[in-house]
Amino acid sequence: MFKEIFLFEIKYRLKRPATWAYFGILFIFGLIIAIGGNGPASEKVFVNSPVAIATMLSTVSIFGIMIASAIMGVPVYRDIEHKTENYYFTYPITEKGYILGRFFGSLSSLFLISLGLHLGLIIGFIIGPYAGYEEPERFTSFNFLHYLQPTIMLYWSNFFFAGCIFFSLVSLTKRVMLAYAGGAILFITYLITLTLTQDIDNKTLVSLIDPFGFGTYNNIIEYWTPEEQNTQMVPFKGMLVWNR
Repeated sequence: MFKEIFLFEIKYRLKRPATWAYFGILFIFGLIIAIGGNGPASEKVFVNSPVAIATMLSTVSIFGIMIASAIMGVPVYRDIEHKTENYYFTYPITEKGYILGRFFGSLSSLFLISLGLHLGLIIGFIIGPYAGYEEPERFTSFNFLHYLQPTIMLYWSNFFFAGCIFFSLVSLTKRVMLAYAGGAILFITYLITLTLTQDIDNKTLVSLIDPFGFGTYNNIIEYWTPEEQNTQMVPFKGMLVWNR
């Protein structure tokens, strides 16, 4: 029954207007940033360099906490609200199959929504050289790996981390408002913590304790030259592995 619940959750999400609204918001945001060349790259670094793409994905994944709370916080509560949770167990289904089906179905939907940013960035970087907001020379050619690696290493792993928190929170407490409130609290707390840790001299400690890896990633690329930022992806080794 895991498969049936998993597929049901995905089909349910695909029919919800909110799913495509979240996707559209990320798409438009990525499109505007890419066309205007408003990313984190310096003047000597390509607008769509591997470091710039990874930085944008990492940053948006932090703001994506709110989307994760909206998607991952409601699957189990939805059955409680409609008083259908007990009916599921009159069928040959285990609690484990029920919970995992809801979880992975919602997580897959969350990952699908998150790809709106990628689509916006890719299309925006194609239009960018012709839009006139940035010199065409500041754009480099498309490289799929420049999107894939940071997506798995930073972007999706952060969505997974936040999603686990909100799904567990509502499943254990049966209170959906804790997901929405928890999303805001986690987001604000992390921003405050990120500001406070900037004054800590022990970079190793900061890199280890950062739950979203933003500080870890920045500590790695802090002294990279423009040439390195234009050509190299952050290697998945050392402190970043321990953080993840």
